[in-house]
Amino acid sequence: MLKYYNELLYFSFRLVGDQEKAKDIIQESYSRFIEIKNRKEIKNERAYLYKIAKNIVVQEAMENKKLSRTIYEENICFSPECEQPEEILIQEDQENIFLQSIEKLAPRQKEAYILFTIEGYSRKEIAEMMDITSNAVEKLIKRATLKIEEELEKRGF
Repeated sequence: MLKYYNELLYFSFRLVGDQEKAKDIIQESYSRFIEIKNRKEIKNERAYLYKIAKNIVVQEAMENKKLSRTIYEENICFSPECEQPEEILIQEDQENIFLQSIEKLAPRQKEAYILFTIEGYSRKEIAEMMDITSNAVEKLIKRATLKIEEELEKRGF
């Protein structure tokens, strides 16, 4: 967990523009993280720490009535939200969970699902490749989709 300290410090410094304030934010982030970790499982510690630090900055800005300035500077200084480290990590986790749920499918379901959704083949082409009917392909894809959705739901997505 301490291995993220320097990058979190840099992240916080970019948000507040003050080295000492950034250190205080990181200290508070670690403190909150430890409290939360004692109550529930955290799958991605790094992303969670980033989120806590960002929330602390926003909370303090709201308390100090400087929220509009913080948001304005953030829009100028930072890349889009989809390129923020915590968002990238969350997306990577979601992709990994999605891939794991595909791996859990029955072999025929997995094959049909991958051919259809990832490789873009039509149901008719898949039927020919797998030497089954189009209806059978449709059933395999539907069952695979349902199983993947159930798995993602279990994991909170």
